[in-house]
Amino acid sequence: MTAVREWGYGGTELAWLKAGLAGCAGEGHVVAELVPSGFEAYLRVFHRFEASDGSGRTRSWRAWAEAGGVRFHAELSHWSLPDDGRGPGGTPHWYAGTGQPDERTRRALVRVLAEATGAQPVFFAYDLAAVLSGSDEPMVRRSSLDQLEAVREEMTAELGGAEGPEFWWPEDRSWVVTSDYDLLSTYVGCSATVAERILGSDEIEALPVTLRTRVDGDADRLNSRA
Repeated sequence: MTAVREWGYGGTELAWLKAGLAGCAGEGHVVAELVPSGFEAYLRVFHRFEASDGSGRTRSWRAWAEAGGVRFHAELSHWSLPDDGRGPGGTPHWYAGTGQPDERTRRALVRVLAEATGAQPVFFAYDLAAVLSGSDEPMVRRSSLDQLEAVREEMTAELGGAEGPEFWWPEDRSWVVTSDYDLLSTYVGCSATVAERILGSDEIEALPVTLRTRVDGDADRLNSRA
């Protein structure tokens, strides 16, 4: 999980969101540390694995888990997935980038969230990425939802390659998307209706979670590791 920074969020667009997060307590890390309380529904959105051979092929967590006899569930860890072999130089055949969902999943999320967002502005926040760039406060861009990819491109250039956004939400705060630097999944807080639409999308792999669902690499207690 991302380390705690020394700066405060008062006076920034992130203040309300950070105020709604729980601190780390007990074993492991949970959804409540990533997404504010108060939403009807919470989801884990899995980042698709991509083939390391440059073919552009992708693989879902469910497909990999089922192929290896591993139970697919909301606290599934990538460490529980079976070793699928390695290519030249020891490169894994499949990988998922940490911190951000793959492009297919991002674009699908935008399409689904657009139904609940309409024309209102959306905020895209860079937190840890701003720290690493030397900024003394979070960097937040206000734009429209359909400009996510343009904001990503602009901010990646401005921040020297750092990826993001780590948080994005509409002006009415009816949903929040959080992507943590250390995780292979994104977490969403939203209405029950939006959650149903996300879960029903053929292009998004997601499962319902709660604020107490574990998110760390040691979370999987249903699958034994070899």
